[in-house]
Amino acid sequence: EHHHLHLSSCHECLQLENSTIESVRFASAENIPELSDDCNSKLEEKNDDCLARGMKRVNIAGKPPNILIYLGSETAKVEFEQVKSILQECIDADNYTIYQLHEEQVLKDPWIDNSLLLIIATEEPISEENHKQFMKFLSKGGKILGFSSSFTFDGIQIKRKNKLKKTVHELVVSKMDNTEIKLNLLVSGCIFEEVMKEDTSKVKTLSRLNNADEDRVIVQLTYGDSGGEAILCQAHLELDINSMDVQTEEDFNLLKISNTKRYEVLKEILISLGLSCERSEIPVLTPIYLLSSDEEIHLAFLKWLEGNVDAEGLRASSKVSLKFVSSSESKLEITPSLMPVITEMGSFSSEHFSLKTYQQNLQTKKLGKILLFTEVTTTTMNLLDG
Repeated sequence: EHHHLHLSSCHECLQLENSTIESVRFASAENIPELSDDCNSKLEEKNDDCLARGMKRVNIAGKPPNILIYLGSETAKVEFEQVKSILQECIDADNYTIYQLHEEQVLKDPWIDNSLLLIIATEEPISEENHKQFMKFLSKGGKILGFSSSFTFDGIQIKRKNKLKKTVHELVVSKMDNTEIKLNLLVSGCIFEEVMKEDTSKVKTLSRLNNADEDRVIVQLTYGDSGGEAILCQAHLELDINSMDVQTEEDFNLLKISNTKRYEVLKEILISLGLSCERSEIPVLTPIYLLSSDEEIHLAFLKWLEGNVDAEGLRASSKVSLKFVSSSESKLEITPSLMPVITEMGSFSSEHFSLKTYQQNLQTKKLGKILLFTEVTTTTMNLLDG
């Protein structure tokens, strides 16, 4: 009771903490990048790009990496999951968050500034108010992807062709590298036609049906000066073949053969709208090493451990249990809920961290003398819980 309560603002604590962080920085092969003071003070600003530098693909509009799916007035939980599922198979899922944009949110919620891509996947007519909101989103650099929707603007209109409805047709798709790809898809029964306006130069045809009329089924349109862009499709790229309402077994087989190409075309479209479709490879979990810059402290810690683990060397926790073992020679199972901790320092080596350099730069009396080091772990929050 004779000691002062240490607060986060305590000068002594901050000095100790900074000393340990500096030691880790010196000991790491790659210096930990710092956010400049200027960046720290402006994190809330819309156009701030300090954090964006670390993203795989810089988005010009500076929007958060949210993807919204609009399915009209219905709750459409099943349809949302279907579209979300196909998207997650194409994009780098670790880079984006997918939400449903409900009808009541279109006019009220501030989604326009907080989203990178809006997907419109409903055949329902778009109300005038909603259309204005979608156009406002485009004017602010937003991207729209239409799946068999009635949404159009500027120099393009939709024409219904009943003989095409629910039929499978061969499409010829123009790729970004100017090559063509042919595949069979279920078409909506609508096609795109140009309206005679001055701005039809902003319309680019990405895909036609391989029929006598060469009907346009995928078009690309630009809008405004901020990078707003829309790709509108009247062919069902978003539907899994098992969920499609096909009329014959022959049609089903045609769709099945084209399934890989369907993913290829969808990825091509998403990339052209500025999304990253490179999948992040999840690295393999590695064991934890118990390290110390002082042998005496290391031995004292091991002695303390004896009374704080069970007979198997396990320290159980609700999220991640630690199993203390003397060396890495025994075959160790590493899972997100069970991490082995190797207590012998002799077997430790890392190209990313030098214990010697760390020791030389550590200037504290107690803090930072015991380290738990691992190359790859799920989250340190769970690791230290309990």
